[in-house]
Amino acid sequence: MNALSKLHPVTKAVYFCTAFLLILTASNPLISIISLCGVLLYQAACSRRAFFADLKLALVVTVAVGIMNSLFSHYGMTILFAVKGVNFTLEALFYGVNQGVILSSVIILFKILSNNSNASGVMYLLSFAPKFALLFSMVLGFIPRFERKLADIRDAQKALYGYEERTKKDKLKAAVSNLSALVTYSLESSIVTADSMKARGYTQGKRTMKNYPLTLREVCIILVNTALFATVLYFKISKKMLFIFEPEIYFESFSIIPVLAFSALILMPAFIELWEVFLWKKSTLKA
Repeated sequence: MNALSKLHPVTKAVYFCTAFLLILTASNPLISIISLCGVLLYQAACSRRAFFADLKLALVVTVAVGIMNSLFSHYGMTILFAVKGVNFTLEALFYGVNQGVILSSVIILFKILSNNSNASGVMYLLSFAPKFALLFSMVLGFIPRFERKLADIRDAQKALYGYEERTKKDKLKAAVSNLSALVTYSLESSIVTADSMKARGYTQGKRTMKNYPLTLREVCIILVNTALFATVLYFKISKKMLFIFEPEIYFESFSIIPVLAFSALILMPAFIELWEVFLWKKSTLKA
């Protein structure tokens, strides 16, 4: 279990909401690069394999989005080359790369959120709407179950029929058969789940949920997170960190304060994880 997953659900909700909002609305390449470095550093602190997998994903997404934007958008004044009268500009390529970095950061941040969330925490956050909370947590659980079940169905089909020297028609029939089996499994699973919930008394009225005590440490993290978010948001709204992508690339206004504030916010999970590792190693040395 990671240190981030042990935090209070409200603390995690505040952090991820503010992080997502700033990454998606900053429109600043420096903020985009810092966000990608921050999420990759957290993955490196948790798992070396996850770090290299996400680094590869980030490179592929960034290059793909950058090339696609430069192919279909031709704004800007700095012409890199021209093909049959169509100008390919540095500004279009740069903007596409920036959007690719943002998309990569958001994808990896979603993975971090998924790895550090659980059904009880979701139901605690949505306790004001218990039916929606239960439905939402069940959907989150069904998605990985269906992925594993589909892999099992494919393995069974491969063991029965094999994939060598098969036509496209045979592959299409196998795909339809796999989908049919998966739909049948999902319907049966939903009926079993409904009967199981009814047998456990979910229709008999209100149910208590797991309680999460809000400690002083959690309150401090929330306050620091909110202060950092407010700082970056203030400079964003007041246009004191404005970056121009077209017709030329340049900083219209720049301040180091929001950059430092955003760096501290995005690096907070990595710091929490590394601090937990430090305390663990310190305790083992004393023992």
